[in-house]
Amino acid sequence: MRALPTRKLDKRITRVWRLSAVINVVLWSLVCIAPVAISWAMATNDSNATDHETFIWLNIALFVMAVFAVILFVVFVIIVPKIRWIQWSFEVLEEEIDIHKGIFWRKRTIIPLIRVQNVDTKQGPIMRANGLASFTVATAAGEHEIPGLDVAEADRLRDHVALLARIAQEDV
Repeated sequence: MRALPTRKLDKRITRVWRLSAVINVVLWSLVCIAPVAISWAMATNDSNATDHETFIWLNIALFVMAVFAVILFVVFVIIVPKIRWIQWSFEVLEEEIDIHKGIFWRKRTIIPLIRVQNVDTKQGPIMRANGLASFTVATAAGEHEIPGLDVAEADRLRDHVALLARIAQEDV
């Protein structure tokens, strides 16, 4: 079996992944907790003695959801980005691009340069704020992305792979 690729993503990508995870965890927590919180607020304003049991269950539900949100925050904001960065590697060789990624389901993709149809770099607002870009290779089978490269490195890689792909297609 061939050795895993050795090039790593820029370490700043963990900051991007963490910020994206914070946004996701906060939004999903609000979506899940808001209806229960509204019900809790309505139950506290109601002075009916029969609703005391409902009030207790709403308190328990809010507590469980808050604990679950904290656990999700710790896992997806603190732990997963570091492990994801450790597992991500790639290599651009003379005839192929080798990508290895994944935490639980590890995936190894080898893209022959002769199959490359398009190469591209892109940045979202969070990546731009961190000085990073993604490098994307398109083939007939789909797109393959290498996220979290320094902007200058992503541009160099795009130009280099475009040249190698052109040479590979001329050799055929």
